Amino acid sequence: MGKRIMRMCISETFDSQYTKRHSMGIIHWFIYFALAFALSGESKAENKFAYGKLGSGTAWETPWWTIESGKPGPTVLIVGGMHGNEPAGFRASEQIRHWPITCGKLLVLPQVNRLGLAANLRWAPEYRNDREKRDLNRNFPREKGAPAITPLCRAIWAFVSKHKPEWVFDLHEGFDFHRINPKSVGSSIITFPAEASFAQVMVDAVNDGIKPEQHFSLLAKSGPVKGSLARACNRFLGAKSFILETTSRSQPLSLRVRQHRIMVSVALQRLGITDRDLSGVMGPQARPGLTRVGIFDGAGANAEKVLEVIGKEHRFFACHVGPQDMSELSLQQFEVMIFPGGSGSKQGAAIGVVGRENVRGFVRKGGGVVGICAGAYLCSSHYRWSLHLMNASIFNKMVEVEGKGRKSMWYRGKPADVRVELTGEGEEVLGLQGMHLIRYHNGPILSPGNAPSAPAYRALAFFRTENGIYEAQKGTMIGAPAVVVSNFGKGKVMAISPHFESTRGKTHAILRAIDYVRRHE
Repeated sequence: MGKRIMRMCISETFDSQYTKRHSMGIIHWFIYFALAFALSGESKAENKFAYGKLGSGTAWETPWWTIESGKPGPTVLIVGGMHGNEPAGFRASEQIRHWPITCGKLLVLPQVNRLGLAANLRWAPEYRNDREKRDLNRNFPREKGAPAITPLCRAIWAFVSKHKPEWVFDLHEGFDFHRINPKSVGSSIITFPAEASFAQVMVDAVNDGIKPEQHFSLLAKSGPVKGSLARACNRFLGAKSFILETTSRSQPLSLRVRQHRIMVSVALQRLGITDRDLSGVMGPQARPGLTRVGIFDGAGANAEKVLEVIGKEHRFFACHVGPQDMSELSLQQFEVMIFPGGSGSKQGAAIGVVGRENVRGFVRKGGGVVGICAGAYLCSSHYRWSLHLMNASIFNKMVEVEGKGRKSMWYRGKPADVRVELTGEGEEVLGLQGMHLIRYHNGPILSPGNAPSAPAYRALAFFRTENGIYEAQKGTMIGAPAVVVSNFGKGKVMAISPHFESTRGKTHAILRAIDYVRRHE
């Protein structure tokens, strides 16, 4: 590493549920992150990394992260997850903490309301029935020398006061677009008049490509609300403070997270803390022992259940990936892409022609793809919007149904458990033996296709019972493959028709699927 010396500072022994899952991954990641930047020369300054937690041993303990560049520059604080029903700020902060810096110091508190995030509750759960204390962002000092109200807020305020950030960016979400519904602050930047010109640069950047009625607004009259962290930092620490608000209504999480990344990236570049646009950086650099997984989160995708399963494993880094992130460079950040259940046609349309070709290129070069239910439709060669990663057709013929008209046979009714039997190879790959009841909800019934340019598949499991509502569907599911795999270029593809991730006791099969298709350098 030459003259560059990378140091780590881990403050305490990890003993919470969160840290038990993630501590070893955190420690190993920092080591390799530091090495990567030192050896690659991408960082122009020495970087010292530190991790710790506020409120150690309490129910509300929350992690903090710092990156010091070793060069003079401003100290910047990024805060996420203040309100537990606003996940975009938390997700964006978790991604931003992986960004390299070239000067100054970066502080990140990604999930200050950790318990609220886990419960999808705006308030601090401990005080949910106490109107005076339940909103964390109303509990910071309102007068000079006054204490924060709750123990968590006092711990946050002590941390912030110690580091004295000069710039504060608190990432939030509103329930509606401010331009459409002025009662909501969604899609806005809230700041003080003195910082309006700086905020306008962020507004202009994030508005690029957004339809006018959904444009971000600049709200710079009275500044952040009293009792908020941003206002307290401005009034009592002299920091320039901003509250960045995306909009949760009718927008996928991946888009809202991306909007936060764009605004923060522009701000950090303007401050000189970073030397390039980092809005497309969604996670850590590659390292041994870590699998980076992107979960598609655009139209037609139900990503949350898959994310829940993967997020319990410290050996995975998983994040939402939207249509805007389906570029060649963005996909290179992952070893595996997952296309979850929902609607295959909507996912395919959202990804678009260029995006679908980028996915094929990703797999061709060694990346892995797992398609689940709708994602399995997407992996096939059957539709114009398919990814054409395997030569597979789908049973979807149109049949005249008495009293109902013409119906497509892909639809088989409400969710049900069906019997799935694994092959010998399937047992080895998925870690299950024999026959199992697996949740099924209109996943594809696959058969060899008519696209010789796409590789053939082989079955890892078969359906042994069926679900259906039409006479023409009887017998078409039994004996059909439930899980198939194929090679595509240097990469691997697995299409899974039923939902192992939604079947109690069988979720580990999804983890095994990821391990099987992952890129191996």
